[in-house]
Parts: sequence; structure tokens; C-alpha cells
Amino acid sequence: MRPEKIEGSYLKAKMDYTTRELLKRYARMAVGQPFAPVLLNILVTSVCDMRCTHCFFTEELDDRPRKKLQMKTHEIQRIAETLGGNLGVLIIAGGEPFTRKDLPEIVRAFYENNRLESVYLMSNGQIQKRILPDVARILEECPKLNVAVALGIDGLKEEHEKIRQKPGSWDIAIDTARQLQAMKRQYNNRLDVQTCTCVMRSNQDRIFEWYDFLKYELKPDKVNINYIRPPSADPRELEFDHAIYARLSKMIDEDSRQAAIKNNYTGEAGFFKAAIDIYMHGLIAKTKEENRAQLRCYAGTAGAVIYDEGTVSSCENLAPVGNLRDYDWNFWRLWNSPAMKARRRKVADGCFCTHESNCYYPSLPFNPKHLIQIKRLEREMKRARREYERAEAEEGEGVAVEI
Repeated sequence: MRPEKIEGSYLKAKMDYTTRELLKRYARMAVGQPFAPVLLNILVTSVCDMRCTHCFFTEELDDRPRKKLQMKTHEIQRIAETLGGNLGVLIIAGGEPFTRKDLPEIVRAFYENNRLESVYLMSNGQIQKRILPDVARILEECPKLNVAVALGIDGLKEEHEKIRQKPGSWDIAIDTARQLQAMKRQYNNRLDVQTCTCVMRSNQDRIFEWYDFLKYELKPDKVNINYIRPPSADPRELEFDHAIYARLSKMIDEDSRQAAIKNNYTGEAGFFKAAIDIYMHGLIAKTKEENRAQLRCYAGTAGAVIYDEGTVSSCENLAPVGNLRDYDWNFWRLWNSPAMKARRRKVADGCFCTHESNCYYPSLPFNPKHLIQIKRLEREMKRARREYERAEAEEGEGVAVEI
């Protein structure tokens, strides 16, 4: 075997799945060829048991004519079969995704057809009788899949229940988090139990107390924050102090670098994915401060959004481009349609926003100057975590000797 082949094989063996998939897409980008999204966001339902004050999807929720058009299991399976490539991250949101009885089948379709590496399940944490068994099924039926459950908890009890407009919902969500945390050991730590908090007017006054609760008591695998965006069910929620978001972002960044909080995903690329998240918060703060783009957006290239009734968009902030019904549920055909090509040109002209999962997360790995900073943060987080675990082990040994 030639030396270069040996070296290539070695690098391939050492390279994690996410890096390999990103490099494939870099290669296609370099020659101007379209590629399948590395991140796919599917709003699988418009059904929800809550009416949150910050929800951008309020008008669509529980709309009966819309519900009749909700994608069927076999239609989503067809999307997976025609996606056109492997998938790094699948985000499943809604509505409340766990109102669907076929959630494990949906995840398995992408796992089997697209070598799905990570699924990110958004939930308000209320339907425990569905959440706990469905998560267990997904872990059992997809043995190499990394599963993250992100529970939308928007602050301490008083603030959360005011925002979610459902008394008792905070206690249920916290209990769901605890029960999922207890499940982790059964599945070789392939399960991440995360929180997702939208920063807005109703929770800004005690958001740092909330962060302390997460840091010292609940201890999720990862702390996620979102910058509230319009439209909002209650427009007053949009009027909050931007400086609070910027300060919280910096606090999470520093704690992550020092391993004061765990704050990373499971899997080989867990620190890299977390570094993207953490880095993007500072960039979002800067976007709001300067009101200009801080990166080249690849929404509609590296990432896509599919709505519950089959429409596809590059981003939730922009109108849908087409409906998969008109393409026989063939994602690749719609993805390469003239309408989608026109959308990519529009985005390339300098479109910008604060949308985490549609803009920043899929786009940052394709912005070299930002990627360098993200890789530095990743290395710093890994080093801090190793030092933390070493110190913890030495402390444990010291206690054992003393006993």
C-alpha cells in the first residue's frame, strides 16, 4: 500500500463522523455543487398543549384544517429516503413533538437512511407517559444514535408558569428532567438531558437566579439559551434588556471554558457541537448591537426547515419555498428546484438574523474565520474537562485513603 493511502486511511479512522460530513460538503461547495443539509429542522406537528407568551407559531397551533395536512409517517420516511446525503443533526420540534405517536418511527427513518448521528428532541416536558417510553424506544432501536432531549423551561417556577400559562407545569418539567437523567446510565450515556430557555421580558429579572439553579441544582448536560424573536404571541416579551442576554452569554461561555458546567453534547463531536452553540451566543449579541451580519449565512444550503404540512424553507424567518406534496415527497428534487436556488441567492446577498438553529448553527462551520475560533474553544473546553475530571478522581482517591 502506498504511504499516502496509509496516511489517508489513518486520518479517516481518526476523524469523527461530523468532521467527515463537513469536509464532504466543503468539497462540494468548492466546486459549486449543491449538497444535502448537514442539519435538518422538522416541525412535525402544530398540536400543542400550551399557549406560551413568546411562541412564534401561535396562529398555527391546533388549527384543524392544518392538522388534516400534517405529514404522515410514510411521507416523512420518503423524505428521509430522498434527502440526498448523510445527516449530522436532526432537530424535531413543533408544536409539542411528543403528541405524535410515531416519533420513534420518524427518528428511525433518518437513522437508517441517512446515518443520522444526533437527534435533538424539543419538548415542554409535560407528557411523561409518552416522553419517557418514546425516548427509551429511540435509544434501543437506534443503537449508535446520540439523543438529546431539550426541555423548554423558561426560568424559575413563577416566571416559567407565567410564560407557559399552565399552573404546575414547572414541577412536571423538572421531574421529567430528573427521570430522564436517571435513564442515562442504561444507555451508555448516549442520552443528553438539556434545558432550553428563551430570554425575554418576563424572565429577565431573575434569569441569573435561574442560571444558578441550573448550574448548582438541576445540572443538565447542556444549558441552551435562545434570543426571543418575532412574531411573539405577546409582543411585549420582545421588549427586554439586550445587555442581560449578552451578560448571560458571556457567563455561560466562561463557565464552559473552565468546566464549571458540563455543557457539551455526548458523542465524538460533542465538544465541537457545544463550542458552536456557545460561540454563537456572543455573535448573536454582537449582531443585535451592530445590526449587521457577522457571518455568511448558509440557510438553505447547510440547513433546512420542514413544516408539519410539508412546506420547506431555508429558515423560519423567511416564507416557505415549496411544498413536498408537489414533488412526490422527494426532498432532493425540491432542494434543487429553481425556487430554492433563488432563495440561496437571496440569502447570499447578506440576509442576517438571530436565529440559532436556522442561521448560526449550520452556517458557522462553513465560515473559516469563525471555525478557527470555535476549534480553539473546543480544545479549551476539552482541556478544562480533563483537568476537572482528574482533580475529581484525585479527590476521590484521597477520601478513600483517609477512610
